[in-house]
Parts: sequence; structure tokens; C-alpha cells
Amino acid sequence: MKRLIFISILLLTLTSCKKEDIYDDPGYAIGKITKSISAFSAIVYYYEYEVGTTTYKGNKKGVDILTSGSSVVGLQYLVVYKLSEPDKSDLNFRYPIFSEQEFLDLVAGFKNNPPKP
Repeated sequence: MKRLIFISILLLTLTSCKKEDIYDDPGYAIGKITKSISAFSAIVYYYEYEVGTTTYKGNKKGVDILTSGSSVVGLQYLVVYKLSEPDKSDLNFRYPIFSEQEFLDLVAGFKNNPPKP
């Protein structure tokens, strides 16, 4: 059990380093969750987002303790991608997106107060 906790902490640390790199050079898009796969208390969310005319795919690993992963399929959230490398991204669950206007308002607000990983 201690070994599993150590591995989990290590993975989260490595993932957060990658996220910080993305958040240092951010671009924003609307991401739609296309599927999720869960096992035990771990889950992987798969999502798609568009930058210009190109569609990118990403995934986000997490812990799924209280909800069914399938309950979020089809929902939209903010995607923060690395401006210089749009295929590197993070799905940010702090910002659900319900409309295009809401997304535009969020992005306008990020000019003074960017989101955090």
C-alpha cells in the first residue's frame, strides 16, 4: 500500500511539472470529453479540442472516487494548451464551459488572472 501511494505521488508530481510548462505559454480552447476509462479509483478522461482548423486529442489521468467517469462524457471544459505546441494540453476541470460566450468571457479574464493547473 505504501508503495502504491509513493508511485501515485510520483506520477502526480511528474504530471504537474508538465502542466506548469503548458501554463507558462498558454492558449485556450473548449475541450469535449469523448470517453473515460476507470479501474478501481483511477480514471483516464479522453478529450478533443480544436486550435484553428486542427482537432487535437488529449487525455487526463485522475482519481475517480465519487462519480462515474461516464457521467462526464459529452461535457465541455477549458483546455489550456501550450501556444508553441498545441498538441500539449491540460483539461482544466475548474472551468466547465456551457457556451461559446462563457468561454470568451473566461479567456478575456485570463489576460489579468490566468488559470492555475
